[in-house]
Amino acid sequence: MVAPLSPGLVGTAVRRAGGLLVGREREIAVLTEALSGGARSCVVHGATGMGKSALLSVASSIAVRSGLRPVRGLRALSGVDGHTVLVVDDAERLCAEEADRLARFRGAVLLAGDCDPDALAVVDAVRVPLRPVGADAVAEMIRRRFDTEVPPELTAMCLEYSGGAPGVLSDVLDVVTDLSSLPAVLPGLRLPRLLRAVRRSWEVLDADAITVARSLAVLGSAPLDVLCEVVGMGSFRTLAAFERLVDARLAVGEPMRVRSPALSHAIRHEMAPEARESLHRAAAEVLHRRCDPPVAVAEHVVACAEPVGARWAAPVLHGAARLHQAAGRPEQAVRCLRAALREPLDGGIAERVAVAMAKLHLRCGIAPRADELARQRLAAGEWFDAVVLDWQCDEDLLGHSADPVVPEDPERVLRTLPESGPRVVPLALAGLGLLRRGSERVVLDLVPQLRSQLVGTERDWLTALEMWAHRAGGDHAEVSRLMRELAQASPLRGCVALGAAAFVASCVDGGRPGEAREMLVRLGYTGTLPPVRACTLLVHQRARMHLALGSARAALADAERAGAAELVDQARAALGREHRPPRGAAWDRLSPHESRIVLLVLEGETNRAIAARFNVTQRAVELHLTRVYRKVGISRRVQLSSVFGLA
Repeated sequence: MVAPLSPGLVGTAVRRAGGLLVGREREIAVLTEALSGGARSCVVHGATGMGKSALLSVASSIAVRSGLRPVRGLRALSGVDGHTVLVVDDAERLCAEEADRLARFRGAVLLAGDCDPDALAVVDAVRVPLRPVGADAVAEMIRRRFDTEVPPELTAMCLEYSGGAPGVLSDVLDVVTDLSSLPAVLPGLRLPRLLRAVRRSWEVLDADAITVARSLAVLGSAPLDVLCEVVGMGSFRTLAAFERLVDARLAVGEPMRVRSPALSHAIRHEMAPEARESLHRAAAEVLHRRCDPPVAVAEHVVACAEPVGARWAAPVLHGAARLHQAAGRPEQAVRCLRAALREPLDGGIAERVAVAMAKLHLRCGIAPRADELARQRLAAGEWFDAVVLDWQCDEDLLGHSADPVVPEDPERVLRTLPESGPRVVPLALAGLGLLRRGSERVVLDLVPQLRSQLVGTERDWLTALEMWAHRAGGDHAEVSRLMRELAQASPLRGCVALGAAAFVASCVDGGRPGEAREMLVRLGYTGTLPPVRACTLLVHQRARMHLALGSARAALADAERAGAAELVDQARAALGREHRPPRGAAWDRLSPHESRIVLLVLEGETNRAIAARFNVTQRAVELHLTRVYRKVGISRRVQLSSVFGLA
């Protein structure tokens, strides 16, 4: 009898195979029974990625513990006896000569392959079919790899994508480094194992079967009549080709589909882009004629690199976008709307698409694109004005440079905001009007009422206005709390720039300019900012921060850009005073050139500006700064001021 599986050679082989053998206890038991007490042939068969090679290694270890001598390959054998077992992997790749040699071999054989065991010349062999593993095995594989509990929805996603193939799932987990990123990267993964399997299959399949396989990979799943229309073949011919795919373990029926999403993606990736787009276009037209749901039709239209050019495309894409947004999928919704903007648009649908796109920009935090905004300018109306204000778009470029009018009675405007339509513009202008008049108390009084009415972008603008009101009241702790909340939004948006300006002003007022600089570095507000209203206010406060930090040259540049005459005078006066950096132990460790670079960094200069000053590459400046970091034991640019003092 065979010794227990663990500990020993079998246990070692199982551990080396890792998660590939999770859930394969029954198959290991069958191999153990077949190889114990005598040499019997075994055929391990299954689709690509089912773990055949890993199980074959376990079978070899079982054979060794049974007193057998495994010999790999079909090379000439000498001294074959009853204790020899031939081990052959990837049996489907055997050529005719190798298959003939295998048929003439009379000893025991351990065979593994993605093939029909009846076609193999192995007499009286124990067959070990490898079927897909279940959810428990998938969860255990992920748990072993990441050493953490796996959410059920993530397990279900991996099981569906891999089709229960442990080898495919293992390839996925080899690529993914962060479990939380798996849902985002899973649909686009390229798995070399499956690509090789697809190309090997194409070598033995006929043209009809390949065409049907590629069409199924594009369609996902389809009834026979839809598949026939897309491939352009009759039902008998299409069904015969599909049966050959089933025999090749590439497809399954009920419904007709490729075996797994991972294999389907590999087939699509193997296709030429022109052929793939042609199939997507054909699928979109067929599904539209059949009046399938807009989401199903839009999926194929969006996949086309070029517009479909049909009048029905834009309404279908708009309908699909509405369904995606209602289901909480804004990324898919914006893809549909961007595809709709490329298609022929009548007046009514053009307005609906433009407004829907503007709502996604405003309510879901999706950044607009300049070429799309140009098409929305006339159709979206007041929604377009709100997008321009919120996302700090270049008004001159868009032909929208007229300054908005601050309302004469901003308090009344805030109290009577419209219940529908975009409220960003009246909210922002009325709030700024109150702040300019010194009516911060009114803003704070209206915040509870407004917060219950506003959503998404509108709330972010209210938060920025509230920060200015708290700063005027000297409540710097509340300003800091609201800044941490607002910093979660995109720094490209005007409300974040407005809130950052309030935060910088609060920090300068409270004697914490270094904290303000760290926040600006985090948000990316240290360089040139767009020439828009919120950023002009931020540049003004940044000039005050530079003055507080002693960076007179940077303060002068920002003050001139913001048109702040008083700050310009202060910065020029500071530049006229001779200033030397404090010389401590940290400065003594630097070379003269490193000292000059650090001094310029402390004055607010960027790496690019420093490189231009010394006529070197930006990379050279970065290398000098890296050496400085190592000398003084820091890792970030913003830590220089704490080590070297303020310039």
